[in-house]
Amino acid sequence: MLTEAPTLPAGALPASRLAGFVGFLRANGFNAGGGDGAQILAIAERVGMLDRQVLRWSLKALLCGRGDEWRRFDELFDAWFMPPNKSVSAQLRAPGAGQQRAGNPARRPGEPEDEERDEDSHDRATERVASRDEVLASTDFRELTRREHLLDIEALMRRFARRLKRLLLRREARMRHGRRLDLQSTIRQSVASGGTPVRLAWKDRKRVRPRLVLLLDVSRSMNAYSFFYLRLARALAAELPGVFCYLFHTRVTGVSEALRDPDPWRSQERLHLVASGWAGGTRIGESLAQFNREHAPRIVHSRTAIIIASDGYDTGEPALLAQALVALRRRARRIVWLNPLCNRPGYSPQSLGMRAALPHVDLLAPGAGLRDIERVLPQLIESLG
Repeated sequence: MLTEAPTLPAGALPASRLAGFVGFLRANGFNAGGGDGAQILAIAERVGMLDRQVLRWSLKALLCGRGDEWRRFDELFDAWFMPPNKSVSAQLRAPGAGQQRAGNPARRPGEPEDEERDEDSHDRATERVASRDEVLASTDFRELTRREHLLDIEALMRRFARRLKRLLLRREARMRHGRRLDLQSTIRQSVASGGTPVRLAWKDRKRVRPRLVLLLDVSRSMNAYSFFYLRLARALAAELPGVFCYLFHTRVTGVSEALRDPDPWRSQERLHLVASGWAGGTRIGESLAQFNREHAPRIVHSRTAIIIASDGYDTGEPALLAQALVALRRRARRIVWLNPLCNRPGYSPQSLGMRAALPHVDLLAPGAGLRDIERVLPQLIESLG
């Protein structure tokens, strides 16, 4: 015989717990904002008696804007609101199970109250999520093979891209102050206040918005990493202005427009159409020379950072690679080379491609996992100011 879902008084879930759910979702990759917390409290007020299932369905409809958020919501809801022994708790409070008297006499001496257990379980759940995220971010991409790993690492990439976006916005806010007083604009603004310059206008030399150009090696030797770099490029392009992405193997192919397509399925189809030669051979020098001829004059300027993701195994001429990097260096502000092999024991950049490239790049950094990339990109953006 089915029993009704247990109901709780409105005070059973503190307002701080309800409002804090938004921050928990945002920390796990959801696009939730501060205004959602007020809406959660308004929903709880209207419901009155908080049936957990009704609360779950209501918040799911309110806070999930994408398919991946919808699929992950139930797990996060349970981690935030329900203790690990939730099935036992539901059985104790089900009709006919008897009423719990004030003070919870069934509790053994020294055992914490229900609310304390809820808080402890929430803390443990939050720690588990944070620990899992840390492990995923530190894991080599080639070891992330399970589907849930792919979904979680993509969520971490989106969160990382949002942090970079906030960093970029802070830089722009600082630049608006200027260095010199704009006398003409100050006088015009003072007309509204009777000639008194209440607000001062400032000016500065025109600044060029920073730009990121990603050149991703999709040859056979990079097959275990190309998928993740492409997902990272999609996350960056969705959050940051001025991000351009190109794939290369024996030639260069631009994929920026495909990555910005809001429909993921259509984006995937467009990538399949343009990325012929994926997992083929590698001619880094010829590919960079093609990029310099066909794309660099249009998109690379003095505030551009070039990020090359490659293991450096090149079947072309090393001299051509060096020449292409020298030409690119004249246009760009920074050239960073991410090599996923750098963290491996005993690795040394002794391949012909890496030896030709090293004198012409600003930084050679490991790029086997998200944590490696997180150490490089924020500093890179700051250096473009």
